[in-house]
Amino acid sequence: MIRLATEQDVKQIATLLREKAELFQARGSQQWSAYLKEDLQQLVANDLAAGRLYVFEQGAELLGSIALLPSLAWDQTLWPDTEGLYIHRIVVSETAKGLGVGKQLLRHVIAVTTAEQERLRLDCLATNDFLNRYYASFGFEPQGIRDGFATYEYKETPVLK
Repeated sequence: MIRLATEQDVKQIATLLREKAELFQARGSQQWSAYLKEDLQQLVANDLAAGRLYVFEQGAELLGSIALLPSLAWDQTLWPDTEGLYIHRIVVSETAKGLGVGKQLLRHVIAVTTAEQERLRLDCLATNDFLNRYYASFGFEPQGIRDGFATYEYKETPVLK
């Protein structure tokens, strides 16, 4: 089930982010390395306050989250304007790998922004081939590369396999 996050979810989301950042580091990737130096509970609390933070839970277990936020300082370094809403910090527990949690979270925020007729944007490392293909498969169109990050805007829903 996908629902809006609450203050009670902040610590668990922060833990998921830290675990994923540590996993990236162990695999030799610098992706999310900044999260290893940040107060992630405060970051997640800021996401909760600034926009909409969604969680995917199964039973009592929180398996993933996604932040849907207005333009942040980070976005303003990559985009020429502050239009629309931005996806940040999609994270899925390693225990939920392969269950389609990330797909369901993405589909949820796509449905929300489509209903609200809002632009939907995101970015990822330009060198992350998996994520670049993944986002394109959902109808996100490349908008360019800036400072090593590929930017995407949602355009349409393709037929997903």
